Amino acid sequence: MQVSGVGMGVKAVAVGLGLALVVAACSFRPLYGTSDEGNAARIGSETIAIGPIGDDRVGQQLRNGLINRLTPRGQPAFPAYQLDVTITDSLGDLLVQEDSTVLRRNYKLTASYRLIELATGDRLYSSTLSRTASLNRSDSEYANVIAQRDAEERAAEAVADVLAQRLAIKLAQLASPKERRRAAIAEAAKIAAAKVDRTYPPEPLDSPLSPPPEDDDEDDDGEETEARFPAPVAVQPGE
Repeated sequence: MQVSGVGMGVKAVAVGLGLALVVAACSFRPLYGTSDEGNAARIGSETIAIGPIGDDRVGQQLRNGLINRLTPRGQPAFPAYQLDVTITDSLGDLLVQEDSTVLRRNYKLTASYRLIELATGDRLYSSTLSRTASLNRSDSEYANVIAQRDAEERAAEAVADVLAQRLAIKLAQLASPKERRRAAIAEAAKIAAAKVDRTYPPEPLDSPLSPPPEDDDEDDDGEETEARFPAPVAVQPGE
């Protein structure tokens, strides 16, 4: 029995080492680690301004969920990014009896979003995601209203979870050296393609500026002019 126990222990250690090697081979990194990407994901998420989402209860619930996950300390005073979200929802029958009585429904919430960098106005990331929550139907209208509200809350929380994770991953990717180099190249291309300021026209090539000609002590007729001062005269002593 001891041999068997030792063998099982060795197998467990081997399996653990194998899993560690697989994870290392996949270049696994924690999203909110101490790397540059992890710091960028954490700090970048806290600088996202979340705009209003719809004008109903579901939109407010989704916005509150995103604020709790991205900016729990409140909206940033100086945001670096703007998150715009639009939502649509629908109800679909899931379980129907032969007499057309609906016993169960699915509530589907779809969010379309885009992340904008405020400094440049560039759209960094945009996509769509959907989450579904089921609810029971009963003979009580009040119970049906409560069940639908519960489904709406669960769907909004699920969308907020996934959206916050996607934004953190995107911000971490943007902080990678490869993305920083790509952004620098793109910025250099923008500068090169920018229009040149022509407020002050350049100097014509056929008449470049040149210093004035030196005075050659000649008049307009080409003759030498008198010296501005007389030449010095030597004076002998006793004269």
